[in-house]
Amino acid sequence: FQSHEPEFDYLKSLEIEEKINKIKWCRRQNASHYLLSTNDKTIKLWKVFEKSLKVVAENNLSHDLTPSNVAGGGGAPRAPPPSQFRNATDLKLPRLTHHDTVVAAVPRRTYANAHAYHINSISVNSDGETFISSDDLRINLWNLNIQDQSFNIVDIKPANMEELTEVITAAEFHPQSCNWFMYASSKGTIKLADMRESALCDQHAK
Repeated sequence: FQSHEPEFDYLKSLEIEEKINKIKWCRRQNASHYLLSTNDKTIKLWKVFEKSLKVVAENNLSHDLTPSNVAGGGGAPRAPPPSQFRNATDLKLPRLTHHDTVVAAVPRRTYANAHAYHINSISVNSDGETFISSDDLRINLWNLNIQDQSFNIVDIKPANMEELTEVITAAEFHPQSCNWFMYASSKGTIKLADMRESALCDQHAK
């Protein structure tokens, strides 16, 4: 299925490509699967499920063409005569039968307008309710059920961009502890942060 389409940022005169940077599975809660996908600017939550296609196998009407409902001499077709039923047993309820099973995908949430730079990572938390997204200079914390609000938890953007010496290259939640996450930089460093210590995790724990 097509996750993203090409877009254009008119404020920055920037074309946003449709290419997908990251895909992450969410915790399964029912028969459907949920996944997050992101391009450079927009994150989407998708519901993927199997859909059964059914068709009407039989009904009370006959679709056979007979001389009574075919027009003669090039005129318009006449309406077929009403079906004649001899007794109540001739009446049948329309019956649906399985025809095919297809995989369908529908968008559930769109998380946009939160990153000024290209998104390079997304990671789903072990609590099943939140996820993080990171770009070159910031990491944001999202709730899966809230698409129009996020919280900035890491910001390494200097006051003067000429002093910029490193960028964030990846970010990942701990697989079991929902309060820990790590992020890596272009200098080859990996930093561990604990969200219980402060709202802004610029001062990494290790």
